[in-house]
Amino acid sequence: MTLELNDMQGLLVRGFGNLQGAQYLLLRFTEAERSRKYIKELLPLLTNALQKPDDHAVQLAFTYEGLSFLALPDETLQSFSREFKEGMTEPHRQFVLGDTGENTPENWVWGSKASGEIHLLLMIYSHNAETLAQKLVQEEARAEAYGLDLLHSLPTGMLHDHKEHFGFRDDISRPIIQELNKKPTSEKEMTFPAGEFIMGYKNLYDEFAPSPVIPPEFDKSDDLPDLTNDSAFKDFGKNGTYLVFRQMEQDVFAFWEYLLGQSKSKEEAIRLASKMVGRWPDGSPLTKTPDKNDPDLSTFNDFAFWEEDKWGLKCPIGAHIRRTNPRDHLVTEKTQKDSAEMASKHRMLRKGRPYGEPVCGDLEPSQLMELPRDHKERGLHFICLVTDIRRQFEFIQNNWVNFHKFGGLEYDADPLIGNHYKNGNIKTDEFSIPEYPIRRKLCDLPNFTLMKGGGYFFFPGISAVRFLANYD
Repeated sequence: MTLELNDMQGLLVRGFGNLQGAQYLLLRFTEAERSRKYIKELLPLLTNALQKPDDHAVQLAFTYEGLSFLALPDETLQSFSREFKEGMTEPHRQFVLGDTGENTPENWVWGSKASGEIHLLLMIYSHNAETLAQKLVQEEARAEAYGLDLLHSLPTGMLHDHKEHFGFRDDISRPIIQELNKKPTSEKEMTFPAGEFIMGYKNLYDEFAPSPVIPPEFDKSDDLPDLTNDSAFKDFGKNGTYLVFRQMEQDVFAFWEYLLGQSKSKEEAIRLASKMVGRWPDGSPLTKTPDKNDPDLSTFNDFAFWEEDKWGLKCPIGAHIRRTNPRDHLVTEKTQKDSAEMASKHRMLRKGRPYGEPVCGDLEPSQLMELPRDHKERGLHFICLVTDIRRQFEFIQNNWVNFHKFGGLEYDADPLIGNHYKNGNIKTDEFSIPEYPIRRKLCDLPNFTLMKGGGYFFFPGISAVRFLANYD
């Protein structure tokens, strides 16, 4: 099935990597009619998936509260997923996501009820700081003219050599969408049907991804296509998806101080950090080069675990990259094929970016260990796109990232982004490194990342934005 790229927002198929600067604006509507006029004015400014901008790009997404404020039909509002309707800070969901203790929404800067109800996420990308500043002035003035309140303005950007603040190369492993794939892939690099990430297309279950609907009598301008296999409704979700946004602050100094405290040298600290990540700082995977980094493999992603490293002697089972993408090895499955199929049903399109000033320019770990605390805020704006929040993002976060018995472990959450704590008989603050003849355990891990904000958004197709602009 051919993808309707002209009806999709561009972030679905590209990360705008050539646009180094970006800013995320979190806005709140105050008047429904004026808000629809604002959306109508934004519509021609949106960058679609056919465009390859070299100057700037604009994207938008709505919270459930924002769509409710625009008074969409109740039947439409109810057709969204439960997770989207309830939101990221619903009490049970806080437990599922590990947003407890230090990570509780009560401590967030944005996204909690106390910090103000968010309706719209406006994402602005630009090729340089000057253009970004100009676009911000324009868009903030446009929002103010239509009565929108700017609640938060979140700067973001790219770091040296595609690294994140701990000093490791990031964003190497990305799912490949079948309908967009133009290169041959190996068996290890499987492709995914578009419906895993884009509504209106079939997913891995050979079913159309669940999509919100509009009763046809409300689509007076005939902006929306019919729902596939059910012409009784219009498809409000087609060419859109859900966007998960989490702001994660990184304590770079605590990370390297802890590792130095567990080591006899800087080299050993880097080795232990690489065990936690599953890759060396330059990106080369431990499964392929366990003893030292290999610059030729810095972006290498064509590897698996079942045959190459089943017991985690090269890349520990609890390492970050194995927990967030187990590839073909899950101890809950009896065969390599079953493991690969299970893991494939829980993938996400990641589109996030770091924020904040790096501790040092080139982010070399040996230098990061030497510098004194500067008390500046830095971290990751984690963004992913999924058609099923529960099956994809929430499953990974609950069952793989935070579950302390993942892969047969005992007291280990994800060493980088997991919530580390002791609560009665449950503790999640260890990291196990399989070694011969006896494994090594790192204990009393602090939280190296802390949640500072988050929310679930609907990332609509262009036709759905046009419907909102015309809806009355």
